[in-house]
Amino acid sequence: MSSGLALQPRPVPGPVPAWAFPAGVEGRVPAGPATLRCDLPGRRLAAVRLVLHAGAGREPAGLDGVATLAAHALMEGTEPGGGTALTAAFERLGASFYAHADLTALRVALDVPTSRLGAALELFSTVVRHPAMDDADVRRLVRERLEEIAQEDADPGTRAMRELRAVMFPSAARASRPTGGGRSSVGALQGADIRGFYGSVVPAEGTVVVAGDLSGTGADTALASALEGWANTGEHLPTADRTMPESQARIVVVDRPGSVQTYLSFGHGVPDRSHHDWPSLTVAAHVLGGGLTSRLNAVLREEKGYTYGMRAGLLRMRHCGLFIAQGAVHTEVTADAVADALTELRGVVSRGIDPEEHGSSVRALADRAPAEYETARSVAAELADASANGLGAGYPSAYLAAVRASTPEGVARAYRKHVDPEALTVIAVGDASQIREPLEKLGYAPVTVTAKEE
Repeated sequence: MSSGLALQPRPVPGPVPAWAFPAGVEGRVPAGPATLRCDLPGRRLAAVRLVLHAGAGREPAGLDGVATLAAHALMEGTEPGGGTALTAAFERLGASFYAHADLTALRVALDVPTSRLGAALELFSTVVRHPAMDDADVRRLVRERLEEIAQEDADPGTRAMRELRAVMFPSAARASRPTGGGRSSVGALQGADIRGFYGSVVPAEGTVVVAGDLSGTGADTALASALEGWANTGEHLPTADRTMPESQARIVVVDRPGSVQTYLSFGHGVPDRSHHDWPSLTVAAHVLGGGLTSRLNAVLREEKGYTYGMRAGLLRMRHCGLFIAQGAVHTEVTADAVADALTELRGVVSRGIDPEEHGSSVRALADRAPAEYETARSVAAELADASANGLGAGYPSAYLAAVRASTPEGVARAYRKHVDPEALTVIAVGDASQIREPLEKLGYAPVTVTAKEE
């Protein structure tokens, strides 16, 4: 019997509203770092991001890990043993302070309500200009870092990434070694090493980004007051290492006896983000491993049940990039999973990319941007990273526009040009006694075995 109620058509998504990455106003603190001021009305939390050209790629010989330790030491404050006092001082302002280093830069972060930006920048200034970096604090930080390294060694995903870089980059390249240093290098670091490294930073080469609702905050004046005339007198740091990765077919097994899973990583060198093909390569990576419906997951997860998930993406470095696909699979199907993954990685070359999966990936990468960059933190971090990598304040907008303008044919062409599926480095962290022989039988590349670090 009819109820007399007509069924309404199913709603469909409407067009995505126009959106552009927030623009910043460039400037410079007198005798200090460059500045980028990004006003975000309604964002009452201000995000300050300082990037200094003192990443691990510029560490002096024999001091691997000194950049990371310098970042950790900054968070100890201006007095010996002052880490707790510094935290309390920022907390009284409702602020948080953090520092870390990667291969490219030493990065210092401050988040604070916009109403207290000036006071927080005064405290920020004393910390970055006059850190204690006390010997006793450094000895404690070294012990803590060694404990972190032990935890990293126990994580198969971290171990796979570390081995991938060690194999793909020549041994003399800084990128071939752990960004935060290894046991021997970190264990030998002294307070004088940390102070010497940080004292060689050139603040005028860096950039400070401030983002948030800056109306009435006097942000420019506060930045100038905090950082004007900041300079160091140490020896120049070495030129950043720009050694490129070497792509060739090889399989390396990192032995973890008794492991019930194998963590797989596939890697290939690609150009850096300044290359015009980078946006297309990000789309290609998303097609392959950007979600549960991506090609790798459709086969290895949904069809075969080998894994809970595979993902693919591009590792960003200043002078190059790495295309990486990775995920954990059951030990007994390791070789089958490698074979199926290789089939999918070859598939972009052999059959290209269809319009539907291209459109889905472009929407995922570009249409999620308004939500991804909703906060002052995310906007400031992206602008600071673009600056640290020499890409300029307009890069985020240009990148998103290039993703939207990409075509299925152009994406496939960029992948074919820069990723050779017959020259992939494959890292398998798992039980060598069970997976070595099946991997050798694949015939893809020679298989070598290295022991898990203890």
